[in-house]
Amino acid sequence: MVLFFVVQILLTLCLILLFLLVFIGIESFGIGLIPSLVISLFLTYFLALLLLASIHKLSRVLMRTKEGEIEGTSLILWTIQATSLDIALNLTRKFTIHSPLPDFIYRLFGFKHNKGVSILTPRIWDLDLIEIGENTLIGTNTIVSGHHIRQGKLYRKRVIIGKNVTVGADCIIAPGATIGDDTIVAINSTIPPNWILDANSLYGGVPVKKLKSFDSESVNE
Repeated sequence: MVLFFVVQILLTLCLILLFLLVFIGIESFGIGLIPSLVISLFLTYFLALLLLASIHKLSRVLMRTKEGEIEGTSLILWTIQATSLDIALNLTRKFTIHSPLPDFIYRLFGFKHNKGVSILTPRIWDLDLIEIGENTLIGTNTIVSGHHIRQGKLYRKRVIIGKNVTVGADCIIAPGATIGDDTIVAINSTIPPNWILDANSLYGGVPVKKLKSFDSESVNE
């Protein structure tokens, strides 16, 4: 979308301007070019995260339409939200895999989840529509999204992930999906939009199908 490109360019220009201002300030201390560059890069990184998080929060507050078809001003504000989070995650992508940093970034951007949740992926979007229960694990590179584009229009819907759930690596959880408590989703699985996964079950595949119910220990062939 052209809107994504425009917002990304504008935010990137803001970060470049931020770096230049920081560098000029640090360089004025006369500590040398290389030390000034190194210090400026680290300081700009943390200031950029705070700036992007503030932009994300403000656009989320101003956005009136939360679910359903998103258009007009709400579409612009949602694009700002998504792009600011995406830039923040890209800034730390090399450090986020197999580390607690994604969770730190999500919390900085206002994502609230229950205790005992482990998030190992930098690919969760629409933080205001994602619910994750206690003691749940979201595996590496898994995509959790509260939006999709249908016939050129953007739609958003809440995603609910229950308690004690394990989602393997490289899965896709689409908008409107619900995963019941104590359920396991195998690696490389895809949960299509609006699908409901039973509690106490094992799911896998593209799209997912129930492989086992832990209540009855039955297996679907």
